[in-house]
Amino acid sequence: MRIVLGGVRGSSPQSHPDFLRFGGATSCVLVESGSGARIVLDAGTGLNNLLKPLAVPDACLPVLMLFTHYHLDHLIGLPPFAPLYDPAWNVVFAAPIREGITVEAALKRLVGEPFWPALFRASQRFEVLPETADKAPFPYGPFRVRWCAVHHRNGCHAYRIDAPENGESMAFVTDLEWGASNGKERADLLRLCGEPRPVDVLIMEGHGETAQFAGWGHSLWKETVEVAKKAGVRQLVITHHAPDDDDRALLRREQEVQETMPNACLGHEGMQIDWNRGSPIAITVRPV
Repeated sequence: MRIVLGGVRGSSPQSHPDFLRFGGATSCVLVESGSGARIVLDAGTGLNNLLKPLAVPDACLPVLMLFTHYHLDHLIGLPPFAPLYDPAWNVVFAAPIREGITVEAALKRLVGEPFWPALFRASQRFEVLPETADKAPFPYGPFRVRWCAVHHRNGCHAYRIDAPENGESMAFVTDLEWGASNGKERADLLRLCGEPRPVDVLIMEGHGETAQFAGWGHSLWKETVEVAKKAGVRQLVITHHAPDDDDRALLRREQEVQETMPNACLGHEGMQIDWNRGSPIAITVRPV
């Protein structure tokens, strides 16, 4: 399994020299198999950083795009994404219904008048995922996808992706307020990350380090570490960095994180994570 972080910023993108090391693009993650399966999680401005591995059309196995929720920082990269205007490109958009809104309704609103002037020309299919994945995971090529709801205004879901043939797994958990989560929400997330075995890689938000934004739907990095330790994950990658946290602040935070949990790091834009089951997890950070 290979993971590429297209964007790791939360709430709004940043474009300034003080944000080059970790990156200023908003949330987007690519998960690839060795056989060509490609899953995209969220579509922030980091989606454009994934253009090269995504632009090649595949009629046999379309790109699967999963959405945690529909707040604009997680969607804003979608309307200008060039492959969506290529008739040869194939994509499946999928998500559970959130507060009565399907993924099809949300995306048609996003690119409808007066907000966007052009319709997508790629071959599209919309999948409404069940409220929970308790009965059966969603199959996609060699992957099996599960999910659960997490605590965030307007609804949000965490996803787990397993490759059953080789036992590799990852989870993507963003935009949740762990401190305000009830017992069921906490138990559901820990079960998602920990069963049937702990995920190899957990990519989870740690939006800040103080409680000044309590009620905004985000977790402190110390809470993120708490979740990772309870779930027993092999590697934690903390993302969704607050828009005002520059490289200096994030470098200091990464040092504090690793003092607390050595198998943890902060996500960098362009970071690549590769591993095979039982082998060390290799993390590559793009040069600045």
